Amino acid sequence: MKTLNKTVKKRKTSLAFNLVTVAILLIIFLGTAVAISGYFRFTASLTEEYNDSAFRTAETAVTLVNAESMEKYLEGDNIEPINEYCAGGEAALDAYLNEKSITGAAADEIKTLAAEYKLTLDRMNILCKKQNVTLLYVIAVDTSDYQHFTSVFNCVNSEVYKPWLLGEVKSTTKTDNDVYQRIYRDEYLNGLDRDYVVRNSSLNGAPPHITSLIPIKKADGTVVALTCVQRPMSALREGRSKYVVFVVIITLLVAATVIVGYTVFIRKQIVKPLKKVVKESERFAAENSAPDEPLDENISRVTEISSLAVSVSEMESATLKYVESLSEIISEKERVGLELSLASRIQESSIPSQFPAFPNRSEFDLYASMTPAKQVGGDFYDFFLIDDDHLALVIADVSGKGVPAALFMMVNKIIINERALMGGTPSEILEFVNDRICVNNPAEMFITVWLGILEISSGKITAANAGHDNPAIMKKGGNFELFSAKHGVVIGAMTGMKYNDVEINLSAGDKIFLYTDGVPETTNEASEMFKLDGMLSALNELKDLSPEGIIKGVTAKLAEFSGEAPQFDDTTMLCLEFFGGEPVYETELDATDENLEKCLGDVENFLTAAKCPMPVLFKLKIAVEELFVNIAHYAYAPEVGKVKISMRIRDGVFTITFTDGGRAYDPLAAPDPDVTLSADDREIGGLGVFMVKKIADKVDYKYENEKNIFTMEKRI
Repeated sequence: MKTLNKTVKKRKTSLAFNLVTVAILLIIFLGTAVAISGYFRFTASLTEEYNDSAFRTAETAVTLVNAESMEKYLEGDNIEPINEYCAGGEAALDAYLNEKSITGAAADEIKTLAAEYKLTLDRMNILCKKQNVTLLYVIAVDTSDYQHFTSVFNCVNSEVYKPWLLGEVKSTTKTDNDVYQRIYRDEYLNGLDRDYVVRNSSLNGAPPHITSLIPIKKADGTVVALTCVQRPMSALREGRSKYVVFVVIITLLVAATVIVGYTVFIRKQIVKPLKKVVKESERFAAENSAPDEPLDENISRVTEISSLAVSVSEMESATLKYVESLSEIISEKERVGLELSLASRIQESSIPSQFPAFPNRSEFDLYASMTPAKQVGGDFYDFFLIDDDHLALVIADVSGKGVPAALFMMVNKIIINERALMGGTPSEILEFVNDRICVNNPAEMFITVWLGILEISSGKITAANAGHDNPAIMKKGGNFELFSAKHGVVIGAMTGMKYNDVEINLSAGDKIFLYTDGVPETTNEASEMFKLDGMLSALNELKDLSPEGIIKGVTAKLAEFSGEAPQFDDTTMLCLEFFGGEPVYETELDATDENLEKCLGDVENFLTAAKCPMPVLFKLKIAVEELFVNIAHYAYAPEVGKVKISMRIRDGVFTITFTDGGRAYDPLAAPDPDVTLSADDREIGGLGVFMVKKIADKVDYKYENEKNIFTMEKRI
């Protein structure tokens, strides 16, 4: 029994069992997903086709009806003689007119009207049968409550229904949310040209169906009646059932194919080769000796498995060689080299090296490189987003070389990064870092740092310099030039040092180049330095290239200049090109009705410059008008106060913020009005903010520092 349980457990956890189980489950899942999605898509497509067909039938029926005569058909004196004529022909109509003593012009008018009605009814009956619809009827809705209607024309192509006569008054069918009443009201009052109702369940013996409704209008555009067409849903349900059965059958066939494929391919090309690799690995781990028959690439046709087998074989061979020469490779020099290599990899991994660094940001491009003089160095660069609108740029040079400088570099990098993310100006950040380093610096090492924070939306860089080299700035169309500013003391010299912030304003197309002193101090075989002039000359030759092209170009020129001379210092460079932030606009106005046009004009100019589509611009102006008028009327009343309007566009999203110092009021707190009610039944107010919500993609309100702040976002 134990042996049987062990066999069953092994089979359940084997690769073969898992592969087939996962494949079958995946196929069943995909088949189910396809069936479900196809079921709903099939239903939607066929429903749309049914509806379009019904609409075309209804539109044809409308052309048969004389809208100008609609009201005459329903006049009290005309209903009965028309019905008599439709039931018994001219003889029945003559008898009725004689009985009612109707003669002369009045009788002729009734006969003409009845003949017109009968001709229209006959044509609609023909249309009903040819189009194979269940019902084709025309009704005049009671617009006092939209709960009743009067039959005008009624064509039946089903035994389920009994035809209505002209003039019969019926109650509107009750459905969820009174959808019929809504459609009646919208088509009579609100200009709705077409709509439909889907019933998926039987009603009073009637099978599931789709009813399409379109208005009948007089020449002046007045709606006098509705044409309704009903089609059954039986074909839709049959098609859905066949589709689901088809998908189930296909899923089962594919699952069966997978099982067959397993027995033919998976077991031979995957399972057996992997078992052989596992068995050989277990043997080598236990014996640590060369195999009698090494694994080779012919073990399987699957590239990954054959590569694995070759790799295992090579690993065994390499391991055996390593064991044989272990006494020779374990030496102090190689141990130190291994540690330095590891330290170098750790240092390389500590600075960002993936480029492009921010592929989703189009406002700027940057590139950086660090080449240590030894296996590890004391230079470093860093860049990171503090938030969506602020990018920190750091370049630094530690005194000394080798492992101590690398360790000191990493400590400083971490402290600068963490402190910058807490906020503050570059000078405040460097003051904090300096005090932290000076508290525990027994080696009395120091570091020069240039730290700048780029405000992406404006291009303004706020920077502070702790004894580092001046950056080189290139204005669009010009040359690189050094940007000189007051330096502070190097980090680590003494506590309590103060640093100054300076501003560098970049425009679209400007570039900034940061570097350590290893660049200008690169020497050649004649002990001559590259110098700042050589660096600027190289930059200006390469100024039209991208940041990556500039840095790689400078690196090549340094290599060409130094020749065979050894590298004595680390060389680190960072270059950023600014393409421009998102459009930003701010203004402050008196919150009065007189300034509404100024506000709307500013919004229109801003969005037009951003090439906002006209339909979106029109809607946004409506929303802005509602918000501005709301502030003008209620924020400060009866006094007059200021409203600040800020606009920006980022990644295709337009954001506008209204800030006022009026009384605290959250317009989003009020419930949305029930727009399904008639105007007489709805409470007054609330539609403006409701309309803003419908137009915007996102709205937000907050009250901070005694200010109302309302923000609206819309993708343009």
